[in-house]
Amino acid sequence: MKRLFSIFIISIVALSSCVKIDNPRPQEFSRTVLFYLACDGNGLQWYAESDLVNLINGYLPVRTNKDEALLIFLDTGDGQPALHRYYGSENGTVYKELVKLYDTNFNSADVDDLKRVLDDVEYYYPSDRRGLILWSHGTGWLPPGYYSHPKEHSVSSKSFGQESGCEIDIKDLADALTRHYEFILFDSCLMGTVEVAYQLRDKTDYIIASSAEVLVDGFPYSVIGQDFFFDHTGKGPSALMDICKQYYDYYNAQSGISRTATVSLVDCRELEGLAAVAGKIFRAHKAEMEKVDPSTVQHFYTANKHWFYDLTDYIGKFATESEMRELSVAMGKCILCKYATDWILSVVKVNTFCGLSTYIPIKDAETLNSYYKTLDWTRDTGAL
Repeated sequence: MKRLFSIFIISIVALSSCVKIDNPRPQEFSRTVLFYLACDGNGLQWYAESDLVNLINGYLPVRTNKDEALLIFLDTGDGQPALHRYYGSENGTVYKELVKLYDTNFNSADVDDLKRVLDDVEYYYPSDRRGLILWSHGTGWLPPGYYSHPKEHSVSSKSFGQESGCEIDIKDLADALTRHYEFILFDSCLMGTVEVAYQLRDKTDYIIASSAEVLVDGFPYSVIGQDFFFDHTGKGPSALMDICKQYYDYYNAQSGISRTATVSLVDCRELEGLAAVAGKIFRAHKAEMEKVDPSTVQHFYTANKHWFYDLTDYIGKFATESEMRELSVAMGKCILCKYATDWILSVVKVNTFCGLSTYIPIKDAETLNSYYKTLDWTRDTGAL
């Protein structure tokens, strides 16, 4: 577990959800980053609060005339969900500004409520340069409710969006993102799938995600906070690669089942090129695709959850050498960095990792396959 630190918080502005502000703030912010922590009733409250403390103690923007805004939405089920802005001062004081309170019936895993928060961030802290961190439960591209979490392991894992029986469909998430984000980080399990990335390809430049499960400690926020605000560091978007490396290094230094991590940085602007190459291969090898034995393909799931396989390893089971060379070029443009520990939860050996997982269609899974056909990736590539 991460060490906790005490912090000195000063509340500056308190705006209740019933207060109407007629005009947005006139200031245009240089960058806004929203940290969306959805942990009401899903067993993750303590870990969310721990990650928040680590983030605050690692790096906070300083309030200046050209502000960077760090916005934290937290829904723990303890009191009203709230949106705050956190910032620091030159002398190290931490300030917490209450931006908005939400009703107690707010559901952070409901796409309409998520959109309310995104709209409020834009209203109070407008910026053309946005980052988004989505922290909760999640299950990759699967339809809501399809996945149930295994309980065999003594170290818990977490994925995205779960509260009161609700989960956010990846297609609905894409529709809710009505503004463009420079990056989206999924601090949640199994979101590093080609289906998720492709569905969000027009919503963000970059995605950071894990193809396997993410342990409840999440990303090491005490050391990566400044990389969310990479304008002033001189790193530019390469700072996002540093986030991936810090995540990998943190877990690779652990032992036993805690030595578990996969992570990649996806350039979403290159995904249509990847889809064109994959689609050409899929159309040429329909018969061979149906004969692939999934047990021979690198997988990233635990227990009996046969939905997440290495994309390149799967295609390599039926593509020609020349097709694989073309695929390798396309993947190299999409995957800017990738890291994986040798094992996932001490039960899945990682022999190969291309940076994205995919679904290998299951012949008798009619409901799942019908849903899979509605995804952009499947529609554009003929993956099923």
